[in-house]
Amino acid sequence: MKISLNWLKEFVEVTAEPKKLKGDLKALGLGAETVTALGDDSIFDLEITTNRPDCLSHYGVAREVATFYRTSLKPIEVAINESGSPATNAASIEITAPDLCARYCGRVIQNVQVKPSPPWLAQRLESVGQRPINNVADVTNYVLMELGHPLHAFDLARLRENKIIVRSARPGEHLRTLDGVDRKLTADHLVIADGKLPVALAGVMGGEESEISPVTKSVLLESAWFEPSSVRRTAKSFGMHTEASHRFERGADIQMAPLALDRAAALIAELAGGEILPGVIDVCPRPYSERELTLHPREIRRILGSDFPSEEIEYILRALGCTVARKKGAEHWLVFRPSWRLDITREVDFIEEIALVLDATVRLQTVRECNPQRGFAADRGVLCGLDHPAIPYRRAGPCQGISYTAGGAG
Repeated sequence: MKISLNWLKEFVEVTAEPKKLKGDLKALGLGAETVTALGDDSIFDLEITTNRPDCLSHYGVAREVATFYRTSLKPIEVAINESGSPATNAASIEITAPDLCARYCGRVIQNVQVKPSPPWLAQRLESVGQRPINNVADVTNYVLMELGHPLHAFDLARLRENKIIVRSARPGEHLRTLDGVDRKLTADHLVIADGKLPVALAGVMGGEESEISPVTKSVLLESAWFEPSSVRRTAKSFGMHTEASHRFERGADIQMAPLALDRAAALIAELAGGEILPGVIDVCPRPYSERELTLHPREIRRILGSDFPSEEIEYILRALGCTVARKKGAEHWLVFRPSWRLDITREVDFIEEIALVLDATVRLQTVRECNPQRGFAADRGVLCGLDHPAIPYRRAGPCQGISYTAGGAG
């Protein structure tokens, strides 16, 4: 994934020179392979491991950088100006496969003018390897690269019955996707359908019939969360790999869906004119529930070989987006992982994050001796020994090269 330093600086203060930042990104496990000068900008080519989809965006990388450099992360603030009748009067959304789609949000924007994007938007997309299309489609790709959440824009006038239905495909159905390929569907494929027929492959790519064109006047903007295994199955069956499927397959942030939607809607209204109808159509059959884990200081010492001030531990956890609580007199913390960190499932995962921020290779001078018969503590996920600091094995795996197919999320 390509990251623009100028874009990154919109969310976090970075004073380090590009070469130094490249090394720090590698220390954070973000695999900064190259950095290239582009005018007054620097473009970093990152290799993001499969367990860190939260870093597949400028904001996600900015969060890691802010924590590492002990500086603030600028919050995402979106101002929406709504007018007209409620969005629910113009469109409806239904999910008949709640096990495969936990949330689907939509906004309606009317009276837009589709045209080429302004130079700043086109140039920014090109700097990170994206091809400009038009101002509406480009906004969805811009927000994808900015916030990491895939979106898709439908021409509302081309949706039969002004309806969206998230369902499994039916035998004999076909869909011609944005790449011009006619695809035969089966019941294994999750699709976005209108009142009659499929109009997109859910989480992979949109369809030609409902794509944005120069004559589009009304837009239905989609921001959803699809089950990773479903997106992976659909993409694999057709030999497809898009920017959208790459993220959905690894696990998108379900709580980001409405925020990314509003960000895109505001930009479309700014660049294409039109009015944002009041209200988000938010269908959420499986609401997000916070995951609570326990973190013990003794476990931090056992794995990292040192004690650290409680304030330091709590700062790192909160900077990473966690909610941290510790009852008076308690020997442990209750930590709620953020919605974007699906890879954190055990206590040791928090400890790994703490070690990365503390820069284990420099600050941990001694690692307590492990049992020689358990040199690799597989159950803890760390390699430990007298001559080595704690090494998080999940950061050390090879990265797979990916080739992408152009297309929207669907």
